[in-house]
Amino acid sequence: MGHKSRCRQLSRLLPLLCCFVICSGCVTQQVSKRNLPLSGAQVSLDEARRTQADPRTAVGHCLDAAYTASGLVSSASSDEATDAQLIYNNACREMAVLLRSSNELWNRTTTIQSGDHAYRLRFASASRQADTWDPNYFDFFRTPKKLHSKLPIETRRSKGWGGTLVGVHKPPDPRKFFLPLVGLAVPVTATVDFTKLSSKAGGIRDATLSLNDPTMRETIRIAGMQRPLAGDFAAPFAYYPNPKLLGIQALMHPERYKERAGLYLLEPYDPDRIPVIFVHGLLSIPQMWVPTVSAIQSDPKLHGRFQFWVFAYPTGDPILLSALRLRESLQRIYQLYPRTKGMVLIGHSMGGLVIRMQAVRTRRVLWNAVFQNDADRLYATTPSDNLVKKALIFDANPHVERLVFICVPHRGSYLASNWIGSIGVSLIRIPRTIVSEIGAALSGSILKSAGLKRLPTGIHGLSPRSPVLRSLDTVPIGVPYYSIIGDRGRGDTPNSSDGVVPYWSSHLAGAQSELIVPGPHGSYALPQTIAELKRILSLHLATLGRSASGDTSKISRSPRRPMARRLRSVWRALAS
Repeated sequence: MGHKSRCRQLSRLLPLLCCFVICSGCVTQQVSKRNLPLSGAQVSLDEARRTQADPRTAVGHCLDAAYTASGLVSSASSDEATDAQLIYNNACREMAVLLRSSNELWNRTTTIQSGDHAYRLRFASASRQADTWDPNYFDFFRTPKKLHSKLPIETRRSKGWGGTLVGVHKPPDPRKFFLPLVGLAVPVTATVDFTKLSSKAGGIRDATLSLNDPTMRETIRIAGMQRPLAGDFAAPFAYYPNPKLLGIQALMHPERYKERAGLYLLEPYDPDRIPVIFVHGLLSIPQMWVPTVSAIQSDPKLHGRFQFWVFAYPTGDPILLSALRLRESLQRIYQLYPRTKGMVLIGHSMGGLVIRMQAVRTRRVLWNAVFQNDADRLYATTPSDNLVKKALIFDANPHVERLVFICVPHRGSYLASNWIGSIGVSLIRIPRTIVSEIGAALSGSILKSAGLKRLPTGIHGLSPRSPVLRSLDTVPIGVPYYSIIGDRGRGDTPNSSDGVVPYWSSHLAGAQSELIVPGPHGSYALPQTIAELKRILSLHLATLGRSASGDTSKISRSPRRPMARRLRSVWRALAS
């Protein structure tokens, strides 16, 4: 093709190329205009992060980002709406942290200037209509992103609107109220809602920051629309320390665990929620229940209905003593909080024996089994407040309404009496205070008459030859109970074992139900186990509804008490 021919073709294509370039420019300009507000919201959020050293300025940028992003969702495309929601959530989360770091701004109505815009920022207080936290309840916040790195397992989170946080409350004397020494960590979702500009307001936008409780509500009104509320139910558990080898230390040196032992609330006390108390087993600590509790809290049918507690105890101590400590702790609950509802106890391994001793009346069955020929003489000469007598003779707790046993050695485990158990027993050092207290009541000859060369440890108590386990197995359990038993996936029940406890030891003929799960002794976090716990708790709710006299509508509805009253009861307790 000649030079002139190519020039003629190009001259014909030139108008088409010009039209293409012009049209492309129009499309690019439209895309830029469409993305401009979303880009502006992201720029505002970036500016907030850049100016964190100046909280007032950074909060202004966060408000700009949240305001712009919340207004885009209804008109934006699907992808842009997702991006706008993410910007809004991050802006709310980071703004709450910034505000709490400044005493000048926290829980105060103040005007925030940001460029050409001004906001009148208010804090939503606890109210009967909205399940929001009192801002003054929290001493500081932690972000879930950092805390989740400490969790050994990924747990479920509720996606939605709002910045998820962990709020921490540290009262002066936390253990007096069954709270952790490092403070109580709870899930918080921060949201901000804006009102339209008013000419009377001089162009100032009203902004209300709410600290929502995601365990109490599922939706939130933002930009005139009801939207799902985000919630992170696992992050609060990651706030608590989880020292390595602590379970081994609690077994071998129970005295060192003394300050950590006891009952712990995992959320502010609420008399309208049903207490569920988890008790761990040998060589373990309460943190083992993190995925289990988180999964139950994440269930929309169950969250807001139950209140979760954990019992920490040194597993090297005698099982009878650990059960006594739990009985005393449960009694203190009803002294401090007399409106507490009946409770559900869930125990794993040795913890199952500890909870079983909360729902039986022993009379002298255990005493006679331990002291045999000397039982009558010792009973007559031992005062009723003696530690040994209280540990062996007790009544069922009337507030315990249901038990769940997970891989529990009701009739012992041979691992406790073989060479492995012998090594473990030789390493355990019973606290001197316990030795002296029991020794003051029982002489060496009496221990000998009971067949004991030394005080029994937690491992001793798991032997199939233990007179306590043998006699306890004859005492009827006074409430409904359920069994969850592992078989390591072999499907060989009744000849099965979870690797530590054989089926013949875990099985109880009187159980309301028995579920065999395909896991080892540590089957407390299996999906099948968690599903069964949810089923049992749902059954508990349904049973309460059927047993309620007269009007059952109060039971069928969620018993979520308004947050204002809930927090007032907490403050009254803390002030007493």
